[in-house]
Amino acid sequence: MELKEVLKGLRVVELASVLAGPLAGSFLAELGAEVVKIENGPAGGDVTRTWKLEGEVGINNASAYYHSANFGKKVLMCDLKSETDKASIYSYIKDCDIVITNYQKATAEKLGITINVIRKLNNDAIIVQLNAFEYDDPRPGYDLVMQAESGFISMCGEKDHLAKMPVAMIDVIAAHQIKEAVLLGLLQKKMTGEANVFHVSLYKSALSALVNQGTNYLMENHVAQPMGTLHPNIAPYGEVVVTADKIPIMLAIGSDGQFDKLAKILQWSEAALEFYATNQLRIQRRKELQAELLDSVKTFASYNLIDLLERENVPFAIVKNMKDVLSDPQSSSMVLINPIAGRNDGKYISNVAFSIARLEANESH
Repeated sequence: MELKEVLKGLRVVELASVLAGPLAGSFLAELGAEVVKIENGPAGGDVTRTWKLEGEVGINNASAYYHSANFGKKVLMCDLKSETDKASIYSYIKDCDIVITNYQKATAEKLGITINVIRKLNNDAIIVQLNAFEYDDPRPGYDLVMQAESGFISMCGEKDHLAKMPVAMIDVIAAHQIKEAVLLGLLQKKMTGEANVFHVSLYKSALSALVNQGTNYLMENHVAQPMGTLHPNIAPYGEVVVTADKIPIMLAIGSDGQFDKLAKILQWSEAALEFYATNQLRIQRRKELQAELLDSVKTFASYNLIDLLERENVPFAIVKNMKDVLSDPQSSSMVLINPIAGRNDGKYISNVAFSIARLEANESH
């Protein structure tokens, strides 16, 4: 079975805008679900339609940003205050399996599309409600707000130059939570016959992604500070060195054994190996370590250093820009072309990062 047929026959109504909800809808559409996206026509539709780069022409007069999260959907421009349009929306809800909505409670009540209304229209539909904080909390929840409120911005950039993440990562994380809620809902419905309502919080999604930084505080009272690309627990992990031909290489050393291999590649002395023998010593002596790494690597041509690192299985990465990444042949399977975009360059990143493989009979044991 091809991925685009996995959810064939599943009907989804998307009452969501901006990024988190639409990304989840795109994921389901890529897997074959029929996704109907309801947009507010009088307001010009999803606000991201207007989020264009400087000088951007747009695809069908909508931004690349909008298209990044709305692949493969049937889009209906509706006047949510019109009884005729509302009846049309209700008809889609009555006939669907899943509803994804990010209407704030007060807005949903005003428009007559609350969770209770959806439930009365279709008691068999799985409902996933995206909230900024809690369902009753009226505060709006843009990604930037969540990055600040959940501590991410306090950890990004450098001491005197805070930064946000360059992708709306909290929305992306929340989209994954929505997908997980949908898939869990489908499983529960198959097992019990009941369709449930799931509440997904942008704020809680952000907290769920704090992982080691949150636990560093909870267990060790360590308040993470902005460190650029560096890691608070591992060194050299995130250190960037530059080769003789000006290629930036990021190191990702995760063990003492890997560091020993790196030091031998760089032809460091036994004294240096002893000085930086353990990860904790390297954390304590990070400034000296970085200076020595920069000094050693600047004598290597990139192709020579990369060859040695790969041969010894030392983790590293070339620091690439978007052109580098999306020109790489290994990225090609993640690029989609939207057949309704109307332009040859209507290309988007896939929401699906897995494939399906069936075991042959002689491989099943």
